[in-house]
Formats: sequence, structure tokens, C-alpha cells
Amino acid sequence: MTEAAITNERVAFSPGRVWAIAVNTFIESVRQKVFYILIVFALVAIACALFFRQFDFGEEFKFVKDFCLGAISVFGTCIAIVGTSMLLPNEVEHRTIYTILSKPVRRFEFLLGKYLGSVQLVLISTVLMSMMFAVVLFVMMAVSESRIRQASAQVKEKDEAAHIELQQQLRQVREAALDPDIFKGVLLIFVKLCMLAAITLLVSTVSTSMVFNVIVSTMIFIAGHLVGSAKDMWANLTIVQWILAIIPDLGTFNVADDIILGNAIPWEHVGSVAVYGLLYAAAVVAAAHFIFEGREI
Repeated sequence: MTEAAITNERVAFSPGRVWAIAVNTFIESVRQKVFYILIVFALVAIACALFFRQFDFGEEFKFVKDFCLGAISVFGTCIAIVGTSMLLPNEVEHRTIYTILSKPVRRFEFLLGKYLGSVQLVLISTVLMSMMFAVVLFVMMAVSESRIRQASAQVKEKDEAAHIELQQQLRQVREAALDPDIFKGVLLIFVKLCMLAAITLLVSTVSTSMVFNVIVSTMIFIAGHLVGSAKDMWANLTIVQWILAIIPDLGTFNVADDIILGNAIPWEHVGSVAVYGLLYAAAVVAAAHFIFEGREI
């Protein structure tokens, strides 16, 4: 055991050092060109939802919600996986990891700081995409309200029944645009992205190849959306159920269908799924630390 390693073992855990590493990681990640490419593509894709005007107002809002939530999930997944997969390989390639770990910095502090920096990147990305989503909804609501008010003013004196129906449509537009369950859906997407960042970090402790990290993490992402069906298919096989329990059930985080259909999403469900995601992420980060602690650097 080297002198630096012995020194680091005697150093007490410091949240300040973790936060400093997290902030530095976030700044370095934001400077990467791939982040700007992905976030610009995501914002443009979400903004393009304004041009989907071929449906009536009810179907239009359903389609836009489905499209925008899907875009946040897909682009957020790309950012979480690609952004996290570069962290450790870049440190090893530029040899900065040796400088950091030679100082009184514990390996757990280094790894946790890297993960929290990746979470900050995911958070900022999710917020930016959600803000664009909100802009799309408010613009659509304003346009729809203006259109309905014009039609209502024309029929108010001539057809009272049509006027009442238009007023009901006006209320439906506001309810569709200001649906509080959208926030719940975005929150669960963010927790899912935190899980994916933790999984990618775990893979990165085994491999120094960014391409390998992205491929394996993407495969786990795909498997996570199929694990629910697999559990139902092999419900009678206990061993298979235990194996499938290791794979994250990412399908539970998808509440877009309920939002589109107008089904109420209770906070109890959101809370239980979020707790599952956070506990899973914490367990994966702990496993990553276990591997990273024994890795020769």
C-alpha cells in the first residue's frame, strides 16, 4: 500500500471535498461539446411540438405531452449515459486522477463527487427541457384560448348551446395545459436518469473505454424497460425472479400513458417509485465504490 493510500485512509470524510469535486465535474461536463449538441437537439425537438396542429385541441395536447415527455426521457438518457461514461476515462487519460488521489482525498469522496457532478448535469438538462416543455404548453394554451374565444363571441348571441360547449372546451384547454401530473412525470424521469448515471458510473469503474461504457449502459437501459414483461412471463421461476430483481425496473417510471389518458397519479405512487429509484442508485454507487476501492490506479 502506498503512502498516499495510507494517508487517505486516515483522512476523515469531508462533504466539502465531495462538493468541490462535484462542482468541478459539472463544469467540465458542461464544457463538453456533446452536451451542447444533445441539449440543443432536445430543445429544438420539444419546440417543434408547436407545429403539430393537425389534431383538434384535445388530441393535440395529448400528442404534445406524449412527444415532449418522450423527448425529455430520451435526450435525458443520452446525456446521463454519455456524460457519466466520460468521467473516469477522461480522468485516467489526462492522468488527473493520480494528482487528485495523491492528495488527502478518499476514493469514496472522489467517486461520490463525480456522481453528484453528473447528477447536477442531469438536473440542469431536465430543468432546461422542462422549461421548453412549459413554454410549448403555454403557447398552445394561449393560441387555443384565443381561437375558442373568437368562436364563442361569434355564436354567443345566436346559439347558446354552442357557446356553453365552447366554454367547456376553454376549461378543458386550461386543465390540459396546467396538468399538475406533468410535474410528477418529469420528476420520475429525473430519478430514472439519476439511476442511469449511477449504473454508468459502476460500469466505468470496470472499464476505461467510453464506448464500452455507453454500450453496456444502453443495454441495461433497454433491459430495464423489458424487465417488467420478463417478470410476468417467468412469474413461477423463483431463481429468474431473483436475477431480474438485480436489473432496474425502468418501466415503473413511465407514467406518460396515465398523463395522456387523464388518469390521476397519486403522490403515494410517485413517492414509492422515487424511493425505489434513489435506493437503487445509492446501492449501485456503493457497489461502484467497492470495485473502485480495489482497483489498481
